[in-house]
Amino acid sequence: MKLKVTTFVMPMVAIPALAQERPNILYIMCDDMGYGDLSCYGQQHFRTPNIDRLASQGMRMTSAYAGSPVSAPSRACFMTGQHSGHTHVRGNKEYWSGRVNYGENADYAVVGQEPYDPNHVILPEIFKAEGYHTGMFGKWAGGYEGSISTPDKRGIDEFYGYICQFQAHLYFPNFLNRYSRSLGDTAVVREVLEQNIRHAMYGEDYNNRQQYSADLIHQHALAWLREQKKNTPFFGIFTYTLPHAELRQPDDSLLQEYRGKLLPERDYRGDNPSRYNPTPEAHAQFAAMITRLDKQVGEIMALLEELGLADNTVLIFTSDNGPHEEGGADPEYFNHDGKFRGLKRSTHEGGIRVPFIVRWPGHIAAGSESDQPFAFYDLMPTFCDIAGIRNYNQRYRRQQPMEQLQSSFPVSISRPDYFDGISVLPTWTGKGEQRQHDHLYWEFHETNMLAVRRGDWKLVVRRGETALYNLREDPHEDTDLATQFPEIVRSLVEKIYEDHTDSSLFPITLPPL
Repeated sequence: MKLKVTTFVMPMVAIPALAQERPNILYIMCDDMGYGDLSCYGQQHFRTPNIDRLASQGMRMTSAYAGSPVSAPSRACFMTGQHSGHTHVRGNKEYWSGRVNYGENADYAVVGQEPYDPNHVILPEIFKAEGYHTGMFGKWAGGYEGSISTPDKRGIDEFYGYICQFQAHLYFPNFLNRYSRSLGDTAVVREVLEQNIRHAMYGEDYNNRQQYSADLIHQHALAWLREQKKNTPFFGIFTYTLPHAELRQPDDSLLQEYRGKLLPERDYRGDNPSRYNPTPEAHAQFAAMITRLDKQVGEIMALLEELGLADNTVLIFTSDNGPHEEGGADPEYFNHDGKFRGLKRSTHEGGIRVPFIVRWPGHIAAGSESDQPFAFYDLMPTFCDIAGIRNYNQRYRRQQPMEQLQSSFPVSISRPDYFDGISVLPTWTGKGEQRQHDHLYWEFHETNMLAVRRGDWKLVVRRGETALYNLREDPHEDTDLATQFPEIVRSLVEKIYEDHTDSSLFPITLPPL
């Protein structure tokens, strides 16, 4: 059967004459950092002075939620302004095929994840259409190489990093991906890391690899920032891979600072199929990786000051979901989830509540704090408000009904084009009235879990079984109150049926009404 794709067409817009007055937006989202992994959120084993300083200069959010408890769908919620009951990508569906050799190392010829729906607009497409320079550095996770959704096709001017999040399991990889309009690229290409491929991907010889992806990505991101000018606004998405497993990095002063100090040390024996190399010092590696990330954030802050861009840049730091226990990570030792229950892949608070810091000099009060609940799908309307982009959800709505995108996409002839977010700019700036969600919603098929938060009430569903918690009295979700408040359970279950749209790729068990 020949598949038909209806292509999203960018609307023509008039760019304001005083374009330089529009704020820049720089969104830094790290990978698998727990709520308690920053010292400004309670971490005791190490300090994060630069991120702490960012918090002191802006607002620290205490009820910020990821879009999902894992990487690809959480990023999809951010990109699409949809929650995980509406957005197409709801899990880490992988595409790996073919074989190619890099030196003695066999790797996949095509890699990546399920593509974003090309008929639903994503954030960089909006901002590019509105005259912003767009750059993304880190993980893409919104389509596989050569698919209908890669950075070159989705509004990104400059990209450097990993198209595939599985490839990002290796911090010393065989290659990274690049798309650069300035270099004349017409599609995403692979940049082979020539020094790395002289050595094995796994085992003792892996220690001889020197091209560290987290540093390379950061260097490309800084180079892109240096190219930005005051007369044209920019939208940067820095999806840095630290501190996700594997727990490996250069043996430099950052690692040496913790060696032998975080005892008892953890000896991790490795997981070759998952591309997690062994390490005898997992605790030191993890602490040093967060310290490295903190140093990189400090360098970004310093560069914005140097370029005279700091005052007109909304700078955000957050994490894509809760903490992991892969690759030797030890969430119990570091108390990653802070005061919350659950890890990555769980819709309990520890899997979805994330650190979130935003700075905008002159607009957001320094040293402020807010417990306003919001989720990643609220960032599309918030960013559009910041940039003065009006009625985005009408101007950028799909123009034609979706038929079938490709063989992996479910057929849905008349599926609505949802936008689920509410701007939280009034909370950030203290100006205007903050609209409130009736509730927040999550679903994740891999662990067969859902969750709904409405005020202080939180419903967690696993394999169709419900549990009810009062987050104000019980933030760790220890006491199930479902039998005491059946009417609240029913009302929240009804919200699930309102929010969930079926997906053949990511099926999930709904609780009975």
